[in-house]
Formats: sequence, structure tokens, C-alpha cells
Amino acid sequence: MNILRQRIPTILGFLILIGGIAGGVYLVQKGGVWFLRAEPEAIPKQIRITNISENSFTVSWTTDEAVIGFIKYGLTPSLEETVTDERDELSGQPVSYLVHHVKVEDRKPETKYYFKIGSGKRLFDNNGKPYEVTTAPVLGTPPPADTVYGTILKPDDSAAEGVIVYLTLANSTPLSALTKSGGNWAIPLSVARTSDLSSYITYDPQASVEEIFVQGGSLGTATAIVTTKNDSPVPTITLGKSYDFRETDAGGEPEVSPTPTPSAGKFSLQPLTTPPPVEEELAIINPEENEEITTQKPEIQGKGPSGKTIKVTLESPATFTSWVTINEDGSWNWTLPSELSLGEHTITAILEDGTTVSRRFTVLAAESDFPSFTATPSGTITPSPGVSPTPSPGVSPTPSPTASPTPTPTPVTRTGVLDTEEGVPEPGYLTPTVAFVILGTVLIFTGLFLNFKLSF
Repeated sequence: MNILRQRIPTILGFLILIGGIAGGVYLVQKGGVWFLRAEPEAIPKQIRITNISENSFTVSWTTDEAVIGFIKYGLTPSLEETVTDERDELSGQPVSYLVHHVKVEDRKPETKYYFKIGSGKRLFDNNGKPYEVTTAPVLGTPPPADTVYGTILKPDDSAAEGVIVYLTLANSTPLSALTKSGGNWAIPLSVARTSDLSSYITYDPQASVEEIFVQGGSLGTATAIVTTKNDSPVPTITLGKSYDFRETDAGGEPEVSPTPTPSAGKFSLQPLTTPPPVEEELAIINPEENEEITTQKPEIQGKGPSGKTIKVTLESPATFTSWVTINEDGSWNWTLPSELSLGEHTITAILEDGTTVSRRFTVLAAESDFPSFTATPSGTITPSPGVSPTPSPGVSPTPSPTASPTPTPTPVTRTGVLDTEEGVPEPGYLTPTVAFVILGTVLIFTGLFLNFKLSF
């Protein structure tokens, strides 16, 4: 009995050490399942495409919480390239922001590019597909330089650094710029193009009306109307207010409203109008192909022709079948009547005309109440100031607001982001492994010490 008592600490130490190593390795390999949780605060909002030229374009958005932002893009949906926020490109270090402004440069003219938005720990797409934007054709010499500039203040009259200023003229593509440390901003008006990108915009240098929208995220927004006569500089704009500086031209005081009141609908924050879904192809959106989910009762989502009926079947050790009618907006969803077993499952949707689509996915564990449809978020793109809901040759995203929180990997800078459709992976969590190893080691030495003492 004494010998047994002397050996217990050592045996226990070995067991905990072995368990710590095995558990740590497993947690590192499955870190995305056990530790990662999508944060709704990281979902991109107010997505806009601006500054389209023959070799560049800008993508901007806001988030409810400060997170790292970047763009994965390429000539194909495989998205070979990565570019970080405009400020991170200058500093070389990724920083978390509420307002994100990513500029893609040195591209080919008249070329379609695909991209996804990296926000926080996840890539966001256009309802299961990458967003698309086409660069402009090469034009001749631009008009003489004409720069619009000004200053943005917070409601407490301090400089509003890192907010976005959007500017449009009638029938032009939108332009944007980030404010600097002093709240100052500048936008070259002379490079603005027509809405079809085919030529530089023509305007009256004294009387053309410009509309300005300032996006400060949690700091608030502001709007202003100004003419080309008094845009150098534009009078100071304070977030939370709306201005009409045309009164200044007439010698009067500018009209100020306490809250932004967008004019002519150009500053609407509503999503782009989605085309009628009657021509929508049948598709299963969530879960993704070969996706690993952590709920045993997922909700299946998809899209298809409005008003049509589909037969949805899920094959597992038990087979579930149901008839689902597609909604007017082209979306459909189906919640399973009971929990699934762990392992691989296949979901199949069949349209009345015989069109069939299917997806395979794997249930790993029932440790979350989140339905599986949260695993493929899509950012909701909104029109930049002056952009018509009608798609133009330069901008072609038509998203659906289906984003939800999802298990997400941690994004890294442009030198470390891997090419994967599931998001930006992270190396894992070593803390559990280290803790178990330390605990096991301590117990081993404690057992050896006690064994040594008792021997004497």
C-alpha cells in the first residue's frame, strides 16, 4: 500500500502530461472549432466602391467594433492577392479600425477583378460569390488639376481623423478620401469620370453642385451640398450635422440641420436594389461545400426562382425530406426537424423542372446554438454617393444581406494571408497545451520528490 501511495503522484503526473500533450495538439488542430466565434461587430456595413480608374479602385466599409480590415482580390475567384487598409499600407503594421478604406492599385485597365472583404477574423462575400469590379479604360490627358478639400470635426470640435469623405457630381462615379490627423481631406475632382467610366466628367468650375457625405462610423455622419465655386476649401463640416453651403455663395449664412438629411437620395444607406429573383438559379448557400459546422440542428439556406417549390432532402443515417416554397425575394430556408448525428451529411434540393443541386457538410460537435447558416456571411454592399442602383460597366456587385456571426479565423497582413475559400486561418491556440504541459511537469517532479523522500 505504501509503495502504491508513493507511486500515485508520479503516475498521475505522467497521465496529465500525456493528456495535456494530446489535448493541446487536438485543440491546436481544431482551434477554429473550439475557440473561434464570429463577432457580429466585425460584419462589414455600408460597403462602397469608389475611385475607379484605369488601374485602381477603392473599397470602403464600416464595422461596429474596431477590427483589422483587408481585401483579397484577383483576376479569378481564387483571389490570389491581398491588400490591407490604406493606413496599414503606409505603416506596414495592421491596425484595428471602425472605418475601413482599402485601395487596390497597379491593376490592368478594362479588367474585371473579383474580391472578398476581410473584416476581423473572416472573409465576407457577395452571398456566396466574390464581389466584382471592372477597371476603367485608358483615357487621354486629364483636365487641369482641380482639388476639393476641407476639414472634418467631431461634435466636440476636435479633428475627426480616419473618417471617409465621399464626393459626387451629377452623373459621375463617386470619389472618396480618408481624413488625416488634423481632420483635413483632399479629393482631386479633375479625375472624376462619367458613370459609365468612358470619359472624364465635364462640369462648370463655378456653378456645378457637389454632394458630400462623411462616414464616421460610430462617430456619426454628415452631409453637405457645395458648389465648385466654394469647394477650395469647403467650409468646415462637423459630424452629426447637414449643411447647404450654396447659401454662402449668395452672401447668406449656410443652412445647418442638427442631423444629416441626405439630399436627392444620393446618400442613402440602403442596399442596392436587388434585381427580380425570377431568373435566380437554384443554389444552396449555407452550409458551404465540405464545411465543418458545430450544431446538430442546422438551418439550411439557399436561393432560387421566386415562388417555385423545391424538394429538399438531407441524407444521413436518417433521411429527412420536405417541400419548401421559395420566397418572393428568391431566398429559401429549411430547419431540420431533429438533430443530426456527428459525421458527414448531404443536402439536396430539386426544383420542379428537375434542376438539382447538392452540398456535403460535416457535423463536428453539438457545442453551439448557432445554426449552420451563420458560417457563410456576406457583407451588404450599399451605393456610393451618386451611384444608381442600375449596374454600370464599372461596378457590378449585387449583394444580399445574409451575413451573420460565424466561426472565423484571424486575418493577417498581406504577407501572411493564405489563399483559402474558408477565410484567413490562424496558427491555433497554444495556451492549453502549455498549461497542461506545465501542470503535468510540476506533478511529475512533485511525485519524484515525494518518492525520494518516502524512500528515506
